[in-house]
Amino acid sequence: MKKIITAIISLAAISFAADVQVLAPTGAEFSPDAPNMVQSLVRASVTQSGNTLSESSDIQLRTNIMTMGSTIVVVCEQVNNGSVVASGKQKAGSIDELDMAIEGAVKTALANLSPRAPESAAYAPAPTSNEEPQYVYVMQADNSGSGEDPNDNFAHKRPTRNYVSYGLGMALWHNYTYKPDACSELENGGFSMFEECADNYEKRSWEQAFVFHYARIFEVIPQAAITIVNNMNMSFGDEWQWHETFLIGGRWFPSTGTITPFLGAGLGLGIQIDGHYYDEEEGFAIGLATGAEFGVIFFRNSATQMELGFAWDALWDGFEAFDRRFGAGSFYIAINY
Repeated sequence: MKKIITAIISLAAISFAADVQVLAPTGAEFSPDAPNMVQSLVRASVTQSGNTLSESSDIQLRTNIMTMGSTIVVVCEQVNNGSVVASGKQKAGSIDELDMAIEGAVKTALANLSPRAPESAAYAPAPTSNEEPQYVYVMQADNSGSGEDPNDNFAHKRPTRNYVSYGLGMALWHNYTYKPDACSELENGGFSMFEECADNYEKRSWEQAFVFHYARIFEVIPQAAITIVNNMNMSFGDEWQWHETFLIGGRWFPSTGTITPFLGAGLGLGIQIDGHYYDEEEGFAIGLATGAEFGVIFFRNSATQMELGFAWDALWDGFEAFDRRFGAGSFYIAINY
């Protein structure tokens, strides 16, 4: 009797299975081997759903891969005799999660063909008086639900897209006007042309420099990112200068297209060494810094991007004396990956 029950269950599972033809995916252009990889994942998911792969069938599975900002969207459509009868959609936060998104979209699109047996189903030996071993198919309830911890009450966490950015460019840097106290006293007394004052009086100087740009970009949502930006400006003229700021801030993206402008700002610390000053102490500064940036990112939906950026950094000497301010404007070309 148990043999008969087992045979009936097996025949029922076979009768519910359907022949499915997997069509070539569209939109999988993130790498040269992506179309073959996506089609292999779709075929594996069809087999896992309990259906049978076929090179020709009235039931076809059509897959489309799309990118929306930093998210990859997988859409699977079940086509029966030319008409779409069911579809499934899943999102992947990164390429690493694409296989799970494809499996979920295929399962939803083929749900009306054959119910998928839970992965916890197993064959267990059943005692019998006969010498020939017999097996009974044991179905265990799958209580895993979505696979998330039921005790986790936090909101769903969206994976971020992280980039490291390296760039080079040109900068225009300036120091601050320095006037010793002695000069102020001489000017007040009408003797501003004294040679000792003229030798120590430094006007604001503007110099060209090179800039090295480094950043970490964490895209928390398609429209915004958290940034850590380091711009280092160096000039090797008659008077050597070094201006560097380390800022923590953010960026805002008004669009999520392939070519995307951005605006950003940050706050942090900076250091300045300036050889223009007669007094070496006046040419060294470390203190609060701030900055703003804007630019354009090309190939935004790619894992490797090109960035054209403009940045302005301001650095104050110390944490209280805001009358001595250094600044630098930079233009750079960077690669984000």
